Amino acid sequence: MKLTLVPLAALLAMTASAEARSRAAEYLVAEQIAEACDGGRGTIEPSGVIERDLTGDGAADLIIAHEAITCAGGGVSGRSLFCGMQVCSVHFYVRRGTLLQPVLEMLGGGVTAGPGDVPDISMYAHGGTQGSVRWNGRTFD
Repeated sequence: MKLTLVPLAALLAMTASAEARSRAAEYLVAEQIAEACDGGRGTIEPSGVIERDLTGDGAADLIIAHEAITCAGGGVSGRSLFCGMQVCSVHFYVRRGTLLQPVLEMLGGGVTAGPGDVPDISMYAHGGTQGSVRWNGRTFD
């Protein structure tokens, strides 16, 4: 019986920590959901929030992808107001001190961060064209 409980407890601990966010990230996620849902309520899938070091300075930065936001009672589809037919707004924030500062907003979908200290951020654009951006010391391009 204990053998079954230990792996389950470990799995639950990993799931909880994977979704743990800083207070600054939680605030910005809540702000983006409110804007996406025209002040209404909504949720975001964990895949739509990437909080990790993206600039190589050792501090956790943030990406919020609107494609992962679902609005409660918001329109026909319940999607973010910042989504079109193929892509949605993607917001990039860089940590400066204790604050996360916005540095870029662009359209994309399927956002993922690759490995490394300064990872490539991959996504698709209109028409499904794959592309990526990377921190250049000042912004993502």
